[in-house]
Amino acid sequence: MTQTMPSRAAMMRWIAPVGGAVAALTVAVLFVALPATVLEDWVWRSGLPSLIGAAEPPLGATARAVLALAGGALAGAVAWSALFLLFGPGGLLAPRAASSDGVPVLRRADAHPDAPARRPLSAADLEDDDDAVFARPVISPAPPPPPVEQPIPADLDLPLAAFHPGALPSVPLTPVRPVPPLRVPAKPAAEEPAAPAAPPTIESLIDRLERVTRRRPKR
Repeated sequence: MTQTMPSRAAMMRWIAPVGGAVAALTVAVLFVALPATVLEDWVWRSGLPSLIGAAEPPLGATARAVLALAGGALAGAVAWSALFLLFGPGGLLAPRAASSDGVPVLRRADAHPDAPARRPLSAADLEDDDDAVFARPVISPAPPPPPVEQPIPADLDLPLAAFHPGALPSVPLTPVRPVPPLRVPAKPAAEEPAAPAAPPTIESLIDRLERVTRRRPKR
């Protein structure tokens, strides 16, 4: 029974987790196998004892195990992230799926289940692709009829409106019947009669007589 070889895409899918696990295991074994003096020197130079008092040398088996677990977890996380960005789905070095029937391959961020990618339209997809269709004569619309020429009148003072067919009707138009205005004109207000003048009094008559006698010249 022949065994099928895994495809390249399936192998690329395992690069990130396997690489992260290998990096974590390598760093953990390194912390366990280091001599005590070298490990204490690294811890002292890293400045970790100033933050955590339990990390001050000398380091025991518990401190070595904690450092191995922490270093392995950190190295595994960094290695897994880097390999996933390089070889994961849509990564920089990930193999591109071969397009079937000319359908473009979309990125995972651009793909949508309700709007899949479509094959670009080509000339072969057109219904009428025969040479006879493209060789059909182009039928242009008929030109409009030429304008009717009018003879030059003998009287050159004739207005130009007479040359227009509808400018001068053959039958005179019916004059427009005058229509009274819809708004009733306002009547001017009647002037109030002046009050009768009061009869002159005796005092006013005597005063007028005296003024007349004063103006009369003496003889």
